[in-house]
Amino acid sequence: MIPVVTAIVATAFAVHYVLAFWAVGQLASAAAGVITAVLAVRVAWWFAFPGRGLPRNRVRAMRIRVRLGLRPGPGHATGFECWWRWGRFAAFRRSRRARRSLPACRRYWRPSEHSFLVGWAYRTHRQLAPSEEHAVVMAPPRARKTGWVAKVILHWPGPVVATSTKCDLFALTSGIRSVLGPVHVFNPQRIGGVLSTFRWNPIRGCEVVPVAIRRADAFAHAVSQKGVEDATFWAGKASDYLRAYFHAAALAGGDMRLVTGWVLSHDTAGAEEVLHRHGSDEWAAQLAQLRGQAAKTAETIRMTMSRALAFMGDPVLAASVLPSEGQGLDIGEFLAANGTLYLVAEAVGGGGEAPVAPLFACMAAEIRYTAALAGSVQPGGRLDPPLLMGLDEATQICPCPIPSWLADSGGKGITIITVCHGEAQLADRWGDHGKQTILDTSGVKIWLPGITATATLEAASKLTGDTAYTEHGQEHSTRHPIMTDAMVRQLPNGYALVIRGGLSPVIMRIPVAWWDLRYLLARVRGRAVAEVHAVDATIPVPDAMVPAEPWPLGDGFRPAPVSPGTPHPWNKAPAARRTNGNGNDGNGHAGGARDGR
Repeated sequence: MIPVVTAIVATAFAVHYVLAFWAVGQLASAAAGVITAVLAVRVAWWFAFPGRGLPRNRVRAMRIRVRLGLRPGPGHATGFECWWRWGRFAAFRRSRRARRSLPACRRYWRPSEHSFLVGWAYRTHRQLAPSEEHAVVMAPPRARKTGWVAKVILHWPGPVVATSTKCDLFALTSGIRSVLGPVHVFNPQRIGGVLSTFRWNPIRGCEVVPVAIRRADAFAHAVSQKGVEDATFWAGKASDYLRAYFHAAALAGGDMRLVTGWVLSHDTAGAEEVLHRHGSDEWAAQLAQLRGQAAKTAETIRMTMSRALAFMGDPVLAASVLPSEGQGLDIGEFLAANGTLYLVAEAVGGGGEAPVAPLFACMAAEIRYTAALAGSVQPGGRLDPPLLMGLDEATQICPCPIPSWLADSGGKGITIITVCHGEAQLADRWGDHGKQTILDTSGVKIWLPGITATATLEAASKLTGDTAYTEHGQEHSTRHPIMTDAMVRQLPNGYALVIRGGLSPVIMRIPVAWWDLRYLLARVRGRAVAEVHAVDATIPVPDAMVPAEPWPLGDGFRPAPVSPGTPHPWNKAPAARRTNGNGNDGNGHAGGARDGR
C-alpha cells in the first residue's frame, strides 16, 4: 500500500512541477522537469508494481525487492491481501471459534490471545495465523527457527510443551513464561546444567487398562524401526506385551524397574501371576503367547521392548522415572495453571535418537490426551486457552505420532508446531505417507533460507504456483514459477517463504525472541531466565521396589530380577550433582507438583 501511495504522490508532484515551469515560459526548465518527472514516476512505479517483465536475474531482483520491503513479483500476495487475509481484522473474524471465553473487544485489540505472529510482510503488514492452525517449519541448522519458535512461545496465552536438544528455548522464554504460570523442566541427561524440576513414573496409573494401553503404545511406537521389515507390525506386537507388563507392574505396586527386569530376563511368569491374581486372565494369556512364539519372532519383539526401555540402563536416566513423594508432575494441574514444560534431550551414539525418546513421547502423549479430554467438556469442545506443542527436533527426542495428531488437534484446542530440517527427515521417521500427512494438515508452511535438499526446494516451488511473465524480445507471455528452487534457497537472511492454505505465497521477515521487547526488558532486569527448583539430585534412587502387598505365590514367579541384593544399574544412586535448577544459584519458585503421573 505504501509503494502505491508513493507512486501516486510522485506522479502528482511531477505533473505540478512541469506545469508550473510551462506556465511561466521557462521551456528549458520545463524540459528538465519532464525528464525528472519521468524518472521519478518510473522509479515510484517500480516500487509500487513489479511488472510482468521477466528479470534477467530473478534471484537478485527478488532479494533487492524483499530487502526494500516491496512485493517481490507477480503471484505474491498483494498488500491488500496481506491485510485482508493475515491482518488483525482477519484474525478477529475467526477468533470467536478459537476463544469463546473472550469478549469481542479483547479479541480485536489483543490478537495474541487467539493467534500467533508468523512474520512481517512488506515491512508494515503484521501476518497473524489463528491458534487453531498447525505449522511446519523447515530450515537448516542455525537458521533462526528456534528464535521464531521462542517468539511464539513468549506470547502464547495458554500452556506450552516445548522440546529441544539444547536449553536455548528455556533461556529465551522461561523468565517471561514464569509470570503466566509454573515452569517445569524435564532434562534427564542434564544438558546445559539445567536440572529437572520433577520425576515422572509412567507406571503410576496403569492399573487402569486404557492408561496402560495408551502409554505402552507410546513407548513401543517411539522406537525407531529403520531397516526392519513390517516395522508397524513389530511395534504393535511389542505394544501388546508392554501394556500387559505395565498393567501387571501397576497392580503389584511396582515401577519401571520391575517392568525392565521382566523384559530383560525374558520372565513372563511373574507378570502372568500378578495378572491372574487380579482377574486379568486375558492379558496373562497374551503374555504366555510370548513363550510360544518362534524364536526369531520372540527375539524381535523383545528387542523392540528392550530398546524402548534402554534408558533404564543408565542410573541417572533411570532416576528420572522414580519419583519420591512430592516430586511428580500433575498434568491436569499443569494445564489448568497455564504452565510451561521444557523437554530437553539429545541424541547419543549413531542411532540418531535420544535414549529417553520413548519416555518423552509417552509424556507428550499423556499431556495431549489430558488436554483433549479437558477441552471436550469446555464450550466449543476445545481447550481454552489452547495448548501449544512446539516440537523442535521431534524426530530425535520426541517421536510422537504427529501425523495422526495433526488431523484433529486443532479442533480440540491443541496447536502443534513441527520443526525439522526438511521433508527427508520427516519421511525417515514417519514414512512418505506420514510426511505427506504432516504437510497436508499443517495450515502454515514455512521455509527458511539455506535449504539444500532438492526435494524440499522443488516441493516449495511447486506449491507457490505459476504466473505469467513476458520474456525479453517476446510480445507474448509465458508461464513461469512464482518462486524457483534457487529463489527459495537464496532467500535473504532473516526472511522466510510462507504458504498458508489456499492463499498466495508471502515472503516475510521472521521475528525472533531475542529482539522481542519483553525479553529485552526482562534481560535488562535480570529476569530473562526463570529460577526453578530442581529435584534434589543428591537423593539416592530408592531401594529395589517392594510391592504394596505381599509377593504373590505361585510356580515360576521370580522376584529376583529386582530383589534388593541384585546389583542392577538402576538400583545404584546417581552421583551427587548441583541442586540448582539453572546452573546459577538454585533459588526459584516452580517446583514439581503433587504426584508422579
